[in-house]
Amino acid sequence: MNLQAVIFAHTRSELDLLARVGAGEGLLEAASHCAGEEQLFDVLENRNVELILYSCDQRGPEALLWLKNLAKRDRWKEIPVVVFTGEEQVETRVAALEMGACDVLSFTTPGPEIAARLRCRLRERKEIKKIKKSREDLARVALTDGLTGLCNRAFFDASLESEAARSARTGASYSLLLVDVDHFKWVNDTYGHQLGDTVLQAIARVLRHAVRKSDMAFRYGGEEFALLLPETDIPKAQVLAARIHREIADLAADYAHFRQPLTVSIGISCCPGEETVEGALIFEQADCALYSAKRNGRNRTEIFQFGKTEFKASEMHAPSNLRM
Repeated sequence: MNLQAVIFAHTRSELDLLARVGAGEGLLEAASHCAGEEQLFDVLENRNVELILYSCDQRGPEALLWLKNLAKRDRWKEIPVVVFTGEEQVETRVAALEMGACDVLSFTTPGPEIAARLRCRLRERKEIKKIKKSREDLARVALTDGLTGLCNRAFFDASLESEAARSARTGASYSLLLVDVDHFKWVNDTYGHQLGDTVLQAIARVLRHAVRKSDMAFRYGGEEFALLLPETDIPKAQVLAARIHREIADLAADYAHFRQPLTVSIGISCCPGEETVEGALIFEQADCALYSAKRNGRNRTEIFQFGKTEFKASEMHAPSNLRM
């Protein structure tokens, strides 16, 4: 058994003793050694550690406080910790288990028993990782649109409220873009839903590649998409909208046989940050701007000016030869 393990011991003699305990059964050939909590966390940061062995020989429960700090780190709190003590250190052994150690052994425990216990701890860790991955996969499926691979409506609703709360807390601005495919019903009715799905997938790829890593792209429903842009004001949102129009225009060449050119309409709303605004209101404003873009000819961007009732047509709408 060649483990990615850490041997944590305060003195060289303890470290050598613990290393010999592992080596006796062919364990821990690749183990890292450390003598303090800071060094331990540095090793955990840089290696994929599966097991921690800690020597607490002749020390009281206060020497185990680092276990509480380990438990506060989400990335590492599930790493199994096996503590070695003297058989007579009953108080320390109990404290180790209460603070999160998965097992407590003595230096006189027979080698075969140590190996069996470590294998048991590693099997448990493997099962925990499988369960955690299964849960993550299920959560990802639940929050992902099956057709486009973008985040879905449920995730959008939660993300918008989360961003609104963050903006209220920090004073940071954010913008919301609603993107709607123009005349999409005509595409479905004329060429069928299968080609309509292909169009939606192509547009989703454009949106996914257009946003930054900090931004989020969603399929809101049907032919409507949403882009949530943290720490983004109106001018920056306009730049993104213009890029989307350009890239959709390039994409339209793949559908040149359409009697109606492939275009999108975009509505933008922005929370300026200095005011506390519910996410639902920002959505309503972006939706109003999108409606205005549709009403004013499609294939364009409209902006809802926060605090004003009128709309402003973006100067960065699509090229005039593609307007409808």
